[in-house]
Amino acid sequence: MASNYQFGYDDERFESIVDQNFHCLICYNVLKDPVMCRRNQHYFCHGCITEHLRTNSHTCPTCADELSVETLAEVPRIVKNYLDERKILCDHYDRGCRELVQLQNLKRHVAECGFTPVVCGNQGCGETISKRDRTYHESELCQFRKLKCHNCGEISTMMAGMETKIANLDTKMAHTDRKLKNMDTRITNIDTKQENMNTKQENMNTKLENMNTKIENLQANVEAKFEAMNNEVRGIKISLNEVKDGFDHLKEAVLEKIESKERKQEEISRDVSGTASGGRENQHIFVAGGARSNSVEIFNCRQRMWSLLKPMPRKLHSATSFVYSNHVTVAGGYCDGAVDNMIRINIHPVPDLSINWNYSAAKLAARIHAHSSVVYKDSLLVTGCSNPDQYIYSDCIHEVQLKPPYTVKLVSKTPEPRLRHSTVLCDDSILIVGGKKSFNYKDNLSSVLSYDIKKNECQQLPALPYPVCEMATVKRAENVVIIGGADKDGKALNNVIIYNIKTGNSHMLPPMLHKRKGCMAVVIENTIVVLGGRNERENDLKSVEGFNFERFSWQEFPDMKEEKYLGTAVVI
Repeated sequence: MASNYQFGYDDERFESIVDQNFHCLICYNVLKDPVMCRRNQHYFCHGCITEHLRTNSHTCPTCADELSVETLAEVPRIVKNYLDERKILCDHYDRGCRELVQLQNLKRHVAECGFTPVVCGNQGCGETISKRDRTYHESELCQFRKLKCHNCGEISTMMAGMETKIANLDTKMAHTDRKLKNMDTRITNIDTKQENMNTKQENMNTKLENMNTKIENLQANVEAKFEAMNNEVRGIKISLNEVKDGFDHLKEAVLEKIESKERKQEEISRDVSGTASGGRENQHIFVAGGARSNSVEIFNCRQRMWSLLKPMPRKLHSATSFVYSNHVTVAGGYCDGAVDNMIRINIHPVPDLSINWNYSAAKLAARIHAHSSVVYKDSLLVTGCSNPDQYIYSDCIHEVQLKPPYTVKLVSKTPEPRLRHSTVLCDDSILIVGGKKSFNYKDNLSSVLSYDIKKNECQQLPALPYPVCEMATVKRAENVVIIGGADKDGKALNNVIIYNIKTGNSHMLPPMLHKRKGCMAVVIENTIVVLGGRNERENDLKSVEGFNFERFSWQEFPDMKEEKYLGTAVVI
């Protein structure tokens, strides 16, 4: 189970460099809620030492003095005062806050910070935004906000006008009805008069014809007005249908925009998910060679499964490997004698059984094995080795160009020869760790050297806690982790040292589940993966285990298909 505590404050968050004396001796970050062991006053973050005491042992990890949570002491007031006055970036600086506040005011600032993540309050949204943007997001940007129709007022006004027109039409129709009734009355009166004026009929015929003509014209006018009113009503109906169609089109357009936005968000989510996880899904551990072996295996970290690739042309051990120009290259090594060539296999886009090994145009300075190397820009820097042709153990540092014309030159020498050691690239320097001066374990070394590539200078750093060779090393932040190896009696170890590159301080991590010498190690995300080696009973191993810094413990990984002692491994 992952631990719930947090490490101390990252150095990069502070306005100025914080003195190393105010760093936690477990996480190496700036102290957070500091406490100390009472006797020797070693400072730790409260969360770090509490987790250490819970999961490892009831002793101080620095002085090994007996210690428990109850016996932890407060640090001196001068330590708290120094830390409280340091200016630090807000917890939400990665969300855009650029405030620098004193550490003692950090919690209050974070509680009030406008960049604090909050969840949109609109039902159905759930998007996380900054606190200061919440009102604008919920009212203006959120796709789930309540929308106000800006055309409703115009439509209401139009409908009111239409209702007025219809009312006026009703009034006109009523007026026309009254006229028709009056007309009927007049016709009745005319008929009455006609009956009374039979004698005058001949004289009135012309008048009657004229009146009939007027009546016909009046009827035609009335019919024309009725037709005009019917046309106007039909126009109103058409207008109402057009308004309804407009509403339908507006509704469809709004729904289409919402669906389009949702599709874009889904595409963005898929793109982000693919980008964020792509690297992890494609990470593999590539393992080659070893004593009496030419097999090549690859571990899919996502599927947690081992697969065999095409074996190397020969059995090689005590070689080094590196990734360069879409190839994994194995340099030097021993197979019925040392070799000076490099063999490589294409890993782009992914390695498979159809891909063959071939020889690189670049060669080493001599036939060597038990050396160590790192890639710096377009060169391979090779340190130490055993040269069986000349019966010597090397104190040289050679540079091998990996591009034409593939030149090899001696660039520097170390204070003493060494083999079965490790090297780690740290920016423009190489850290050279441990090893031995001959093939006798009694000649194991505890020394640590730093070789400045640009200045071409070697500098002696504080030594390791004990002499060791045939160990594996990996780099983590400003530390080098030294894993397993052989002691001065050739016995396999399960010790794990974390060595700070800047201070030279060493600290012990929890021991491995198995003792291993001649093992390999790589880093996958927040986990150190250790592979193979030889145990204390001199049996070659195919077991794999990993140390997770969040859980601060070791766990078993799936075994390799074959045992690997003095093999080589890289991450691709």
